[in-house]
Amino acid sequence: MTLNMPITKRAIKNHFHYSFWKYILLAILAIFGWNMLFTTTRYRVPDEKKMEFYADGSFSAQGTDAAMDVLLENIRQELMPQMEEMSFAPLTVDETYGDMQLFVWVGAGQGDVYLLNRERFKRLAAGGTFVDLQPYVDSGVLPVEDIDLTLGRVRNEDSGQSVLCGIPADSLIKLESCGIWPKNTVLAVLSSSKNETESVQFISYLLNNMQ
Repeated sequence: MTLNMPITKRAIKNHFHYSFWKYILLAILAIFGWNMLFTTTRYRVPDEKKMEFYADGSFSAQGTDAAMDVLLENIRQELMPQMEEMSFAPLTVDETYGDMQLFVWVGAGQGDVYLLNRERFKRLAAGGTFVDLQPYVDSGVLPVEDIDLTLGRVRNEDSGQSVLCGIPADSLIKLESCGIWPKNTVLAVLSSSKNETESVQFISYLLNNMQ
């Protein structure tokens, strides 16, 4: 025998009163499932197709973000059109845990080109964190006339040798229009970067155009 329960306003009201949590749970699961689907299927730019510029001592002012976007896009189009993405990350380094934060970023292989104040640069560079730039200077790829390279040299902890791990960036005063104070800073390429050639080209562009 089949019982047919009439659908009345009271029945509907009782249904939602006792079962509303099921609909909420269903909605949450649907949203979560959609987010998971989007996260797992969206296109991700390969590391070798993107370049990241991390800068210490940056500031935010009207127009600086737009100026940095224009600079990065100009460099991409002019020097490395094969790159799909170029990004800028301002480093807000805590005074107490600053070195720890940097070690985490560097250890995770985040970023390609770093602009750091000299003290932080030297502490990181001593452990072999950055690429030896001397070959690029010797070949003329990096124009370093009138730049005191001794400020970019660091004694390697393992070999004991003096290595040119960075290029002093004090003279790059045009970076101020992009929200970066260049005074007492050094440009360096992360040794784990998958884009060493492009990173050196990036530094070369800054040396040629931002003084």
